[in-house]
Amino acid sequence: MEAQGHKMDEIVFEQDNERAIQMETNGQISAGQKSRHINIRYFWMNDQTKALEIDVTHCPTLSMLADFFTKPLNGSLFRKFRDVIL
Repeated sequence: MEAQGHKMDEIVFEQDNERAIQMETNGQISAGQKSRHINIRYFWMNDQTKALEIDVTHCPTLSMLADFFTKPLNGSLFRKFRDVIL
């Protein structure tokens, strides 16, 4: 963003999965019995959140604007996101 001329005060990454937030911020320490199959190389996000000072925050699933582009939505949720984008 800074290369495009936008000043970035902070980098915020929104995630709707609280378990994923724990793994992204704490790394392998948060990997429990059910996540033992995850290879250590996939904890790259943990390194990046520390190196780039990225803030990972929780965003409820019903507020994820990206879902408009990636999932078929019905009814009021579709209209809500459509109105925001248009």
